[in-house]
Amino acid sequence: MPITLLWAVDVYGRVYSLSTAGQRWQRADDLLLELKRVTAGKGRCWGVGCDHHVYLNMMPSETSIRYREETYENQRWNPVDGFTDTLLPTDRWPWSDVTGMNPQPLHSFQLPSHSWEWEGDWFVDHSCGGEPSQTGGWEYAVDFPANFSPDKKWNSCVRRRRWIRYRRYTAQGTWAK
Repeated sequence: MPITLLWAVDVYGRVYSLSTAGQRWQRADDLLLELKRVTAGKGRCWGVGCDHHVYLNMMPSETSIRYREETYENQRWNPVDGFTDTLLPTDRWPWSDVTGMNPQPLHSFQLPSHSWEWEGDWFVDHSCGGEPSQTGGWEYAVDFPANFSPDKKWNSCVRRRRWIRYRRYTAQGTWAK
């Protein structure tokens, strides 16, 4: 039978757990943690802190929690220089989200808390629409925000490519804000 936990909070905000394998209540390792309420599900527990922040406790498991960050590099064709990141004033940002409406340069991405770590550095997604691409990940279009395709044509005046970076949740088995 797998070990499960029952969670409780006393009137002082101290968090306790009772294991099906144990005999008594145990206080959470974080002695500074004070919660108003806790709610639990399979393999996880979350609570509202006295500081009005949400706290999460994920039980350790073999499956890691990953999140993919992505941003797009945008370029425009210039007859003198070729494709360049010097865009027209009416164009999208040189680095943006998929819509082009929000700027997202590579250096602007921060980890949401100390409970996360980067798995690696940024890399170019060399696929277009889920299919392998021979164009280095570039997608071409006549203009922004037209439909992009991996095929470069004679009238392809703009291009973009997706950059990806993964982060992993590292605070399994502890309470994290």
